[in-house]
Amino acid sequence: MGAQPIKRAVIALAAAGAAAALAACSSLPGADGLGQGGNVDYAVGAALAPSLSGRDRAALGAAFVAAMNDGEMRQWRGERAVGVVMPGAYALGNLYADPARLANAARADFDLSHMMETELGAHVLTRNSNIRIGPSTDHEIAEVLPSGSAVEAVGRLVDRNWMMIAADGVVRGYVFGDLVVEAPGGELTLAGGPVRKPVLCRRFTQRVNVYSDREEWRGAACNDGTGWRLIAGPAML
Repeated sequence: MGAQPIKRAVIALAAAGAAAALAACSSLPGADGLGQGGNVDYAVGAALAPSLSGRDRAALGAAFVAAMNDGEMRQWRGERAVGVVMPGAYALGNLYADPARLANAARADFDLSHMMETELGAHVLTRNSNIRIGPSTDHEIAEVLPSGSAVEAVGRLVDRNWMMIAADGVVRGYVFGDLVVEAPGGELTLAGGPVRKPVLCRRFTQRVNVYSDREEWRGAACNDGTGWRLIAGPAML
């Protein structure tokens, strides 16, 4: 088998693995993922979750989806409970082996449609570099980082010479691969980590009152285009 068929097979297997990983991150097995709040339980992980009725969960779900989509706080009232959903900062998921580990993101409009090798480690920009929201010069420039900037290469596209980079712990966008070299002292990277497609995530804080009981908790959810799904376990930086 030639090199190109092998690479295509690896990418296809990685895509299937990425989909499976995202499904595994859902805190509600069997959720339809449509993001309408009807079948997805956004109270999973809360101590008061068993006290919520079906109508409570439906009201919470509608508020949760709206808040995550537009970034505005939402209050909701159900049958026996009331609550608030407070959306937080954006992040990117599916870039690390631990599905609960998220990378903080500078914005929400990155082009996330590409498969990439991940976990490439510390790099340095060799000159002043345009950082773009997508991997081509047709995409908007998000910012300009100066020569010598230390960055983390969180992804390298499998089909073109572009990298997704983070600086100061925040994903900033894409840079042309010729403008990036491995940081001095780093091990030579002959190949990247697992091939994955990043997904958009968002952190949140929720409060709920069930009669006289009150609870507040934090978490994160990711959306691969089919709806918001809760990340199982604590979402880490």
